[in-house]
Amino acid sequence: MRKYQSTKKFDNYSVALRQHKAQHSHCQLLHGYALEFQVTFESNEILEDNMLDEMNWIMDYGGFKDQPQGNGLKSWMNHMWDHTTLIEKDDPQLETFKYMEELGLLHLRILDKIGAESAAKLVFDKFNDVMSKTGGGRVKVVRVECWENKNNSLIYTEI
Repeated sequence: MRKYQSTKKFDNYSVALRQHKAQHSHCQLLHGYALEFQVTFESNEILEDNMLDEMNWIMDYGGFKDQPQGNGLKSWMNHMWDHTTLIEKDDPQLETFKYMEELGLLHLRILDKIGAESAAKLVFDKFNDVMSKTGGGRVKVVRVECWENKNNSLIYTEI
């Protein structure tokens, strides 16, 4: 079956994180990444003639803006990844990081799991959840690639 796909890059996200379980590595220390996400979309329509909207697009990239025109996903991406500190929910220093946020020293995001793998899955799941409830559920995400730097990326994809 032939189908259209489109991609959108979300980039320039500076995050600090630590992977406290990586005791064998310097990744257990607080360090930074410039995250980038490439999100791949396709239509839920089966027939090729129905895959594009009235503008002949799979995805209107302007639709990521805040409501009422958009679905708010761009703001969510900024909230999660723009100059934030990412800490795993079971980090033994979690209270320290919470205190640093109270002092205004960081914007803390507590995640179930830490890593590019988890970030890609979180974006994949969030986008699909929001998009299933907006735009008539016409479009879905089939792939998210998360770059932690220019050499390393992780892909989370639909089967």
